[in-house]
Amino acid sequence: MKIAITGCGIAGTAAGFLLSQQGHAVTIFEQAEKCRPVGAGILIQPIGQTVLKHLGIYDQIEHQSARLDYIEAIKHTGGRLVFLEYQRLRRQLFGLGVHRGLLFSSLLDLSIKAGAEIRENARISGFTHTTDGVVLAMDEDEQSEAFDCIVATDGARSILRNAAGIRHRSIDYEYGALWKTGSCTAVSDRLLQMVEGTKKLVGLLPIGKNQCSFFWGLTADQFADYQRQGIEVWKEDVRQLCPRAEEILAQIDSFAELTFTTYRDVSMKSCWTDRIVFLGDAAHPTSPHLGQGANLALEDVWEFTECLKNTAEFATACRQYEALRRQKILYYQQVTRWLTPFFQSDGWLKGWGRDLFLPLMCQTPVLREQMLKTLCGFKAGWTSSRIESP
Repeated sequence: MKIAITGCGIAGTAAGFLLSQQGHAVTIFEQAEKCRPVGAGILIQPIGQTVLKHLGIYDQIEHQSARLDYIEAIKHTGGRLVFLEYQRLRRQLFGLGVHRGLLFSSLLDLSIKAGAEIRENARISGFTHTTDGVVLAMDEDEQSEAFDCIVATDGARSILRNAAGIRHRSIDYEYGALWKTGSCTAVSDRLLQMVEGTKKLVGLLPIGKNQCSFFWGLTADQFADYQRQGIEVWKEDVRQLCPRAEEILAQIDSFAELTFTTYRDVSMKSCWTDRIVFLGDAAHPTSPHLGQGANLALEDVWEFTECLKNTAEFATACRQYEALRRQKILYYQQVTRWLTPFFQSDGWLKGWGRDLFLPLMCQTPVLREQMLKTLCGFKAGWTSSRIESP
């Protein structure tokens, strides 16, 4: 088939590689003037690692990334809130702290070598059906040639989601985060988060080569307040909550060196309709509190391309894919929605309840096992046998 992919990110490049490898004629449309590695760190869980093994790039990613044995959250008082050890589930398990740019570059290289065409500076505004297939509409009244189908991987703020006419619900979270990647040796073997109630959250995610991704949760209004007060006021707040962030704070001279990101939650009645399917954040964006975004996207792409390979008919592949993924996606969306306000929201009651019950949950074997399965992406019965370790 002749397939258009919208969005040259993690999901788009992975889809470009796998679909090209299957013999399809693939064109990836990217709105940026140049496809280049950008972004902060991401946490690749065991399920995401399995997909990277199938893609053949796991070894090169693992070699340049940070092996994480724990997920830890600590209260501002010093008490431990969360402590989850991957090896409590299986001895060989761990998380990988990965620079998003490294993963993107590896996937882009794979897709280009497999024969995918990359069209940069192509801002998609919609699509129309024709007798020959589907045609993408672009800015300045340009149109693409006709394609047999579209794989939409254009992210949480997907333009094509509205254009497809699929019923969906979208909520923008009040809280976002400031991000920065830099050298940091204070944390090396875990994702560390420090919290004070539900209004202050800071994290350090090691990503290899003594680098960390730093993030500080806040609302747009709080960010504006900090900008008025000055960078040193913000630094002092971070320092008081997380002294181990000092090394990376020393590398920041202005807010221009930080990236402010907001988050969105979207539920779609279906992830596909006539000649278009949505994968990754285009289909089910959530807040990042479970660290599952890139993993779900990689898993989506692998499952969909396997369905297409086995059926060779787009609509049939979409139906099979949705049946395989629906339960797991709903589970992770629901857990993330439940978890998010307990870490970032106004008020004190949720923070009080979280501080009381989360440590007990981590210490209770049955609950801890379920938390670890959720973290790793291995909820029983919700992972296709096709995606087991090769």
